[in-house]
Amino acid sequence: MKRSLLTLALLGISLSAAAGPVFLPSGENLTYGEAGNHQSLLAYTNNPAVGASSLGMSSWNFGMALPISSFGVGLEVGPVDDMAKDIDALSAELQKFETADPTIDDINGIKTKFDSFLENAGASGYLGLNVGFHVPFFPIVWSSADVLGGSVVFDSNMGIQAKLAILDSPIEYNPLAQGANQLQTNSAAYIKLGAVSESSFGYSRPVFEYGNGNLYAGLRAKYYMVGLTKALVGLSQMDGADAAINDKVSEVQDDFQPETGVGIDLGLMWVAPNYRVGATFKNVNSPSFNYDTIGVDCETKTGPSQDSCYIAKSYANEIDTQETYVMDAQVSVEAAYFNSSRNLVLNFAADTSPVHDTVANEVQWMTVSAAYATSNLIIPGVRVGYRKNLAGSALSAATAGFTLFKMLHLDLAYGLESIDVDGAPQPRLAQVNLGLDLLF
Repeated sequence: MKRSLLTLALLGISLSAAAGPVFLPSGENLTYGEAGNHQSLLAYTNNPAVGASSLGMSSWNFGMALPISSFGVGLEVGPVDDMAKDIDALSAELQKFETADPTIDDINGIKTKFDSFLENAGASGYLGLNVGFHVPFFPIVWSSADVLGGSVVFDSNMGIQAKLAILDSPIEYNPLAQGANQLQTNSAAYIKLGAVSESSFGYSRPVFEYGNGNLYAGLRAKYYMVGLTKALVGLSQMDGADAAINDKVSEVQDDFQPETGVGIDLGLMWVAPNYRVGATFKNVNSPSFNYDTIGVDCETKTGPSQDSCYIAKSYANEIDTQETYVMDAQVSVEAAYFNSSRNLVLNFAADTSPVHDTVANEVQWMTVSAAYATSNLIIPGVRVGYRKNLAGSALSAATAGFTLFKMLHLDLAYGLESIDVDGAPQPRLAQVNLGLDLLF
């Protein structure tokens, strides 16, 4: 099942490889959180005001990625033990009776084993994967007090999300099937895929000075290409979950059509000698994008596509067959305390309200971190942190990262909640980011 979700994510890359990890923290942001940090190139993609705030330390700076500033993969699963294994086991059991009559013991045994699993999986089970990366050599940052009077930031990146959930229905015995598929369930795998390509340009400048502090403001315009699609695959029709989902991926690839839109971010940041506070206003215009419509005109389709269509139609009261994804406006706040060289820093960042990502997960992240951001090629930079989703899944993770030679960055998140997989505990949330960049 995890291999299938990875296939879905790679499909998203192949379909819209023009460029933003919209809901996957990039590079060191996984540990730092969405906070401005002048030792991290990826931090310049957070608050739009952070670029100009670097002019408080120097009248000029420049930064750019090398082949790729960040590539990240994240996995999240619902609180259902052995979900992928049980889906495959149920599919195999149902296929045993496609041409044979089940006995009363067969019927009772399968219902006892799987009905409660289906109900549990339908209530809270899911498997999800995020993939995020930046286009080679992006972001590019140039700050100049003399030439620009501020800072410009160019970025081009992409985020792909895939999610598999279960729509459950009990297993039933249908003697009228006359020897074929007498054990039936309308339970289905509900697969959603979102690919978001983001190209952006931001400008920031100092706007106010008082005492030892300075206020900076920034604006960022983002051009989106968003592809959204979903499908239902009946569990009783699967020849193993991997095979069924990979078949659906092939169908999706033929019809994938992204929409375009524009988003606007605003940022403010107050910087004093040993602290900063800021706020980011994301997607203030709330751009929206449509999913492919499902569960309509089923009679015009054939084969597995028609089966999927009729399953979607049967669940029309439970799912949105004509779904619209809205990038709701959201305000994020941040604060940091640092030493005079700004190498040692304590960070806090939090979203003030929940929003939904491309596959309808509710997200509202809060992060705290402590870091030594190196200014030396030999001494590595290190950082540790904690992040928690204050909405939706309410999952949390411990994070850690290091930087070598001021260029190579590795950050990891390990979930603090777990499930059992084959009798061994596994984290419900995990993510890794790897990147390479230069910041002068």
